[in-house]
Amino acid sequence: PLFRSKELIRMATHFNVTAEYDGVLRYIYESEEQYLMNVLNRSDVPDELQYLLEKRVAARFIQANKDRILSAEDLNPIKKLKEGDTEIEFSTDKAAALDSLIHLWLTLNGDIACYRQLKW
Repeated sequence: PLFRSKELIRMATHFNVTAEYDGVLRYIYESEEQYLMNVLNRSDVPDELQYLLEKRVAARFIQANKDRILSAEDLNPIKKLKEGDTEIEFSTDKAAALDSLIHLWLTLNGDIACYRQLKW
């Protein structure tokens, strides 16, 4: 599960997420997994929402390491993102672009409502 989050971080920022970050990523993963299970009122995160968990982990990592990522010489955050029929263009300001990406990936979208369980 951490591999995909690392790839999302690398793809979005060109920041090299080395093995030294595995402990932090594991902690973020477990925290975000528990958060989603609480929101869904389930004891697991469905496979269909795994992508959402991976994006949230990547966003939290970027958020926590924003200064380090912004200081990287080869930082080149994405300028445009297309998901389905939605296309978003980010600011040319690197910090603002990262903030927009973090917000987008942390937003719980409509998919989550399909998997929420109600218990009486």
